[in-house]
Amino acid sequence: MRKRKLLLMAATLGLLAAIFTYTLIRSVEGTSEVQEVKEVGVVVANTDIPSGTAVTASMLRLAQVAETALHPDAAKTPNEVIGRITKVPIVRGEQVLNSRLLPAGVRPSLSFVIPSGKRAVSVAVNEVVGVAGFIKPGDRVDVLATMDSPDGGLAVTTTVLQNVEVLAIAQDMEARVDKEPKVTTTVTLAVSLAEAQKITLAEETGVLRLALRPENALDKEWVNPTTSTQLAGTAPSQVTVKPTVEKPPAQKSAAGRLQQPVQAASDYQQAASDYQVEVIRGTDRSTVSVKMN
Repeated sequence: MRKRKLLLMAATLGLLAAIFTYTLIRSVEGTSEVQEVKEVGVVVANTDIPSGTAVTASMLRLAQVAETALHPDAAKTPNEVIGRITKVPIVRGEQVLNSRLLPAGVRPSLSFVIPSGKRAVSVAVNEVVGVAGFIKPGDRVDVLATMDSPDGGLAVTTTVLQNVEVLAIAQDMEARVDKEPKVTTTVTLAVSLAEAQKITLAEETGVLRLALRPENALDKEWVNPTTSTQLAGTAPSQVTVKPTVEKPPAQKSAAGRLQQPVQAASDYQQAASDYQVEVIRGTDRSTVSVKMN
C-alpha cells in the first residue's frame, strides 16, 4: 500500500515536471521569433551637398529605412527636392529634409554665399573698370586705385587689395557661360571689414580699376605705388650745377702788350661764388643764377 502511494506521487511529480518543461519551451520559442519590420522609401543624399546648391537628380538616391527611423520631415520622392536650393550643407547618406531646402522657385539671398568672416561690398564699374565684362562670379581680382598724393601734387596708382573673390555681378550670383561678355554696372566683392574700409575710401577719393587674376593664382605680389613722374620716365627733379667765373678785361702795358691784371684773392672768391643752376622738371629745362654767401 505504501509502495503504491510512493509510485503515485512519483508519477504525479513527473507529470508536473513534464508540463512545466513543455510550457517553458513554448514560452522561449515565442520570444525568440523575429518580428516583421515595416520599411518605407526615403530620399537620401548620394554625395555631400554644399549650402546654396541647386539639388540635381545625381545628388540623390532612394533608400529603404525602418518606418520608425523615418524623419517626419524627410522627402519620400526625388521630385520633392530636385531644383530646390540647400539652405545648409547636407552630408552624404543623410535623409534629405524639406526644412533644409528653400521653397521651390525661391533663390538664395547673397548672405548665404558670403564666406565666414567676410563682408559683401559693391563697387561701381564700367566697361573699362570691369575688364570689359569678362569678370564672372567666383573669379578673383586685384583692386587698384588712382588718386592724388597726400601732398596734393602727383597722381598715384596703388594696389589696394589682392586676390579678392567676386561674389556677384550686378544682381547675378551665378557664373553663366555666355557667347558674349555682359557689361554691368556693379561688382560685389567678398572682403574683410578692414578691407571694406580701404576700398570704400579709395572709391570715394579716387578711381578704381579691377585686374582679373589667373585661375588658381593665390600668390601676392608687393609693388610700390606708381606716380605720374615715374610714368614719364624721370626723377622728381634733376639739378645740374655749373660754376662760372668772369675774367676782368685785359689791360695794355707800357710796351703796348696786353696784360692780364692780377685779380685780388677776395675778388676771385666772390666770382667763384656765383653759380648757374640748370633745373630739369620732366621735359622742361630752366637756368637760374644762385649767389652763394
